[in-house]
Amino acid sequence: MDWEEWCDRTRPRVYRYIYGLVQDRERAEDLTQETYARVLRASSPSETKSEAYLRAVALNLVRDEWRRDKARGIPVPLEPFEGLLESSSEDPYVTLLADHVRELMGRLPQEQRQVLELRIILGLSRGETAVKMGKTEAAVRGLQYRALQNLRQLLSHIPKEV
Repeated sequence: MDWEEWCDRTRPRVYRYIYGLVQDRERAEDLTQETYARVLRASSPSETKSEAYLRAVALNLVRDEWRRDKARGIPVPLEPFEGLLESSSEDPYVTLLADHVRELMGRLPQEQRQVLELRIILGLSRGETAVKMGKTEAAVRGLQYRALQNLRQLLSHIPKEV
């Protein structure tokens, strides 16, 4: 598959991923374009990267945007992060597991779900999460602890064969 085909195939998913994080069409388009520009600069045009690599580059760019926004004093909206637990795997077990995790996270209180999305799925630091949620780092630590306890309890009710 050539570079152009690869971009055409992966661009909609990368855009949706970024849009889910920034909740702004223009910024999502700019960051999507910058994601592909960085990937192209880091590799030869004949070399295509995995979608996981694209998401990692996109996430780093989004984090950079959030840091710039924080430095400028621009509030960053905290919306539910739809699609972050989407499984792009063709392995039915992985897809089933991702479905279960999505369902269980949906049962958590909103703040607990958000702290897990920010800390674990997006990989933000405790400090970055605190800024995004408008809480102290200690509050984020406690919220994450309770969220993991609740998730652990919910997981204990899933049959072992799943």
